[in-house]
Amino acid sequence: TLYGGKGYASEKEYFKIGDLNFSLSYGSKYYHLPFSIALRDFQLERYPGSMSPSSFAAEVNILDNDLEIPYRIYMNNVLQYKGFRFFQSSYDEDEMGTILSVNHDWWGTFISYIGYFFLGLGFILVFFYRKTRMYNLTQRIKKITTVLFFSIFFYSNSYSQELDLINNNHISNFEQLIVQDNGGRLKPVHTLASEYVRKIYGKTSVNDANATQVVLGMMYNPLEWSKVRLIKVSSEKARKLLGINDFKSRSVKIPFNDFFNSEGSYILASDVELAYAKSPKDRSKYDNDIIKIDERVNICFTIFNGGIFRFFPLPNDTNNTWLSKSQSSHFSGQDSLFVSNIMSIYFRAVHQGIQDSNWNNADSIVNYITRYQLRHGAEVIPNNSKIKLEILYNKLNIFSKLSLFFFLSGIVLLFIVLLNLFYHNKLVNFLVIFFKWLIASGFILHTVGLAMRWIISSHAPWSNGYESMIYIAWATLLAGILFSKRSNMTLAATALLTALLLMVAHLNWLDPEITNLVPVLKSYWLMIHVAIITASYGFLGLGAILAIIALWLIIFLNKYNFKRFSITLEELTLINEKSLQIGLFMLTIGTFLGGIWANESWGRYWGWDPKETWALVSILIYAFVLHMRMIPKFSNKLVFNIVSMFAIWTIIMTYFGVNYYLSGLHSYAAGDPMPIPQFVYYLLGFMFMTLFLSINRYKKYYK
Repeated sequence: TLYGGKGYASEKEYFKIGDLNFSLSYGSKYYHLPFSIALRDFQLERYPGSMSPSSFAAEVNILDNDLEIPYRIYMNNVLQYKGFRFFQSSYDEDEMGTILSVNHDWWGTFISYIGYFFLGLGFILVFFYRKTRMYNLTQRIKKITTVLFFSIFFYSNSYSQELDLINNNHISNFEQLIVQDNGGRLKPVHTLASEYVRKIYGKTSVNDANATQVVLGMMYNPLEWSKVRLIKVSSEKARKLLGINDFKSRSVKIPFNDFFNSEGSYILASDVELAYAKSPKDRSKYDNDIIKIDERVNICFTIFNGGIFRFFPLPNDTNNTWLSKSQSSHFSGQDSLFVSNIMSIYFRAVHQGIQDSNWNNADSIVNYITRYQLRHGAEVIPNNSKIKLEILYNKLNIFSKLSLFFFLSGIVLLFIVLLNLFYHNKLVNFLVIFFKWLIASGFILHTVGLAMRWIISSHAPWSNGYESMIYIAWATLLAGILFSKRSNMTLAATALLTALLLMVAHLNWLDPEITNLVPVLKSYWLMIHVAIITASYGFLGLGAILAIIALWLIIFLNKYNFKRFSITLEELTLINEKSLQIGLFMLTIGTFLGGIWANESWGRYWGWDPKETWALVSILIYAFVLHMRMIPKFSNKLVFNIVSMFAIWTIIMTYFGVNYYLSGLHSYAAGDPMPIPQFVYYLLGFMFMTLFLSINRYKKYYK
């Protein structure tokens, strides 16, 4: 029996078999460096007012004979000395010591990077060299005639209910106040209020009241707002428990008061306790539903108690912690009096404003709070232009609205493109051009939305599940626009796929909240590696949607439309192959750039992390798809489109499956744990139906 493991130097076990003597050990080995390293100081920085690490660093001295060289090691900043590279890996629990990883492989790193360079250069030169498959596809597409396009824009949904609402002009003043969230991010009240109302109600407004009016109203008049239908309940079992008889709707809104019986006891208490007692993997759908409902009830309770706004910076606090009025005991002297009383004075001024429509006092108190924040928290407060931009971003709700816009655009354009297969006239051509520009305007709005989020968060907008989804949607539409010159049907397909991606981004299990970055993501590699690899998903997704359209063209083949449909089928297949080539190039380059990032951050290129493994699987699958034409029996449009349709599941697994169901170093990209959505099963069923129908039709017309 051998005892050992990582970080453990095992003692040797001696034994004899026959005339042979053996010594075996299992575990780590000691290597002696030609120099020493001494730790001067370990520094852990946290986000203001939170326990979340912003960065950590080791101040060290290299001791080499008479030399003593100071150096600072932190994430993505490596100590290199005499061919050895030291990486900031972790730290001791008492925060008094640092843990470094080390490698010694200068030539290996140099040769590997040279190899990556030539790989990327080869991919790029493919676009310019005439004797390549890419050039051949481009020339064949040019010989094929093309088709068409359409759209519609906006959508809103509201209903009214009479409530005493705080004046809009005053709300515009109040919602610009800075508040600190539990993760330490400083943001305007409008953002925090929107997040709370979205979690409680499912939308960022209630009736005619915006999020800030709702939250302030709940704090000012809990009695009235506790009777308003605020809390979203989807579970039918929970509705029965609460005595609600509406089972037709997918979800209903229930007043806060209805969660308590006549004796004031919480009706869901026992069910909530049982749900939390189970491990996450053992929880049923009802358990997860009841936990979400309980969270909404608790948020309402916190708002009614008036303790949600961390408005007040703690003077002389090295961690820049901000506290709420209920934590006034942490302050001293005049600051304590101000923090404990200012909100009560404010709500008296709100009462006066509602009674006589004079909001001057309330506005003045908001200004007092602003001055207090500037006096004690000026060094961390975002500038005013960024605050106003964040409020504008929240109100525009660009990505949610673009989802419907692109869906309507894509579905109508697809209809006109199919119509144009049979009829040609000037009106159709005009509509194509008009709606091409309309979708292009949507793409510009999407780009503006990403830029706004980048400025607000101060980091590239693809660092978590929600952000990467809206970025993939952007890259998908970019792919469609690039190919739209040759195929209007491609643009219609990408508009639909973009709409689907934006719809998925706004499902409940993806949180659109802007958050702080974990330390490893504070790197320029976030922009390079993540941008390239997620953009590849857009081109590969376009390939899947074009394959589906191509297969349905095969399904609807008949002797009257055979010639026209065959031309369109050829066009879609060629564009599909070209799109997959670009996607595979980007996926491969992005994966190898990820290896460089890993080597610069942790000192290793590849660790068989689930995300890394599935990225490799995706590369191998798509490489096979693009080389199947070398196999005579697989070299036809039917097989290529079928395989490229199903290949997208490797990307779905790489992105969703790994992020939400497997653990690994890439868990920072995940959102909340989620059940497998129902549409996954429907999509699989649809694909298999498409497979069988297209095979039968293809055999009949392509003998």
